[in-house]
Amino acid sequence: MRVYVSSDIEGVAGVVTSQQGSPSGGVEYERARRLMTAEVNAAAAAAFDAGASTVVVNDAHGPNTNLLVESLDERVHLITGKPKALNMVHGVDEGFDAALFLGYHARPGTAEAILDHAYVGTVVDELRLNGEPHGEFGLNAMLAGSFGVPVVMASGDDKLAAEVAELLPQTEVAVVKWATGRMAARTLMPGPARVAIASAVTRALRATRPECVLRPPEGDLELDVRFVSTIQADLASIMPGARRVDGRTVRFVHDDYAEVFRACRALIALGQAAS
Repeated sequence: MRVYVSSDIEGVAGVVTSQQGSPSGGVEYERARRLMTAEVNAAAAAAFDAGASTVVVNDAHGPNTNLLVESLDERVHLITGKPKALNMVHGVDEGFDAALFLGYHARPGTAEAILDHAYVGTVVDELRLNGEPHGEFGLNAMLAGSFGVPVVMASGDDKLAAEVAELLPQTEVAVVKWATGRMAARTLMPGPARVAIASAVTRALRATRPECVLRPPEGDLELDVRFVSTIQADLASIMPGARRVDGRTVRFVHDDYAEVFRACRALIALGQAAS
């Protein structure tokens, strides 16, 4: 059994502020990196105990160099650094039986959710696919699903759990904190959080879970990226195939979800150039 892990940081137990997710955050960031690494290790150990022959971990947050290589389970393979063609789910197209999304967070605009955003919070105000709002979990899970990979487990706060339940109700979720605001939560301590994660991974990998494959809608796929500012949309709208919908929204339409996903990355990168 081959298991893929996409590891973010905002959904890690004990992480509640933007400083904890930024290399400029000093001691708080270093603490968050250690906590993130330990949660990945808990998930990896549980996956190996459940029969995994291979566990590939993609460092999927910010600089993509957050995980402490020297502290990771030596049995895993690590995808680190950027840019990566498939970003937070780079490598998921290489043939996996299951995917785990660790340390994830809710989509932008979710009330009382820890550090809600999508990809680049200073750039993206909202993402919609065929009119439905999505965040990183949904869009990344759909890319995994387009390659037939089920997302069988996720971890994060209670608002992330609610979002997962909407999209993939059979996916196991380890809730490691309960948000009371964008940067405040009641959190499990690191040890119990790792136990919860390991237990969820064990349950998730007991049997194949085809019901956890989130396939993109059929037909034309209409992606709307709503930017934080109009100048970001100015730059993004120059991308071939993109169309300006309103002052802050740029649309891209294609029938291949992988192309839509890449276009989303490109539009955000262009918008980020204006920040």
